[in-house]
Amino acid sequence: MPIYEYICNACSEKFSQLRSMSESEKAAECPRCSSINTKKVMSSFCCSGGDSGFASSGHSHGGGGG
Repeated sequence: MPIYEYICNACSEKFSQLRSMSESEKAAECPRCSSINTKKVMSSFCCSGGDSGFASSGHSHGGGGG
């Protein structure tokens, strides 16, 4: 199950929830104030500049050819 990020329109709390894809658009309850007036937001992980090092192509293949 993916993790989705939400923001509460009542108290401005930003939080994450592990939810199924089919429930991602349904209202999520804020853990701070219990409001369901929340909105799904784009994940900061998703929107990072891509300079995280995860996609680095400088990995070693190990061993030698000879």
